[in-house]
Amino acid sequence: MAFTVSPPPHIKEGVSVKALMWGRFIVLLPLCLASIYLFGFSALGTLISGVLGAVFIELAIQKTFHQKVTIGDGNAAYMGLIIALIVPPSAPIWLPFIGAVFGVGVVKHAFGGLGSYMFHPALATWVFLSLSWPTLMVPASIPQLGSLSDLVLETGAGFLADASPIAMIGVLFLIAKKYVDWKIPLAYLLTTVILVVLLGDPLSYIITGTFLLGVFFIATETSTSPITRNGRFIYGAVCGFLTVVYGYFTGDYISGTLYGLLLSNAVFPLIERSTIPKPFAAPVITHSTAPKVVGGEEE
Repeated sequence: MAFTVSPPPHIKEGVSVKALMWGRFIVLLPLCLASIYLFGFSALGTLISGVLGAVFIELAIQKTFHQKVTIGDGNAAYMGLIIALIVPPSAPIWLPFIGAVFGVGVVKHAFGGLGSYMFHPALATWVFLSLSWPTLMVPASIPQLGSLSDLVLETGAGFLADASPIAMIGVLFLIAKKYVDWKIPLAYLLTTVILVVLLGDPLSYIITGTFLLGVFFIATETSTSPITRNGRFIYGAVCGFLTVVYGYFTGDYISGTLYGLLLSNAVFPLIERSTIPKPFAAPVITHSTAPKVVGGEEE
């Protein structure tokens, strides 16, 4: 009997891609509501624009090339939501739509679709928008955790994701359900906090909504993170290290989070190849060498 392995996300213990993606999407809804409360209906327009742009381009591509329509699995909607959350609330409504079209249409589908892209579509989109419309992507303020109330509602939020860090507490449910692996977030958080303390920077500029979005949702994207146990610990530490390096030398830990994650995406294949077990007389299967069918994930 032949055994083949596909690119992630893998189906495990009866958990489908649809359950994984919609689970993440639903957990982010309280954060969306907090951003609407803080910024008004302009935030709602930004969120809807991002989701519609992602779903539109995915449907258009799959219809054009006679592929199976997969918008029901929630991945396009989830990606569009992430993209909208890392856009300033003052941005015009067309900006997240264009960003989502780029992220899903180019970064995701041009590289083979779900499970095949090297860089997280939201990260690549953020860089694309920042380079194309730099004045529109500059946040009006930088969030700072001045008191515990800022965890509930951050009035100095620069991106929609910064509106309420504690609104993402539902990620604990995803970790309990094993929809999100705990190894990467733990290593990421510990590395970041330890390095920031050692360097003498205030933690109040680190614990932001964008940072937590990166830790629990972007860094744990299955397509852009290692599949091995040790690889995930190392990858999380690399994310934290690169976040602090950029943030410390520029004074901007928001951009540091996103650039740090983007650079970590670039090195994750090396981490994976270096940590995958090497059985006797058997080929090593990684993201880059795996045939595209169905398989499992090392735990």
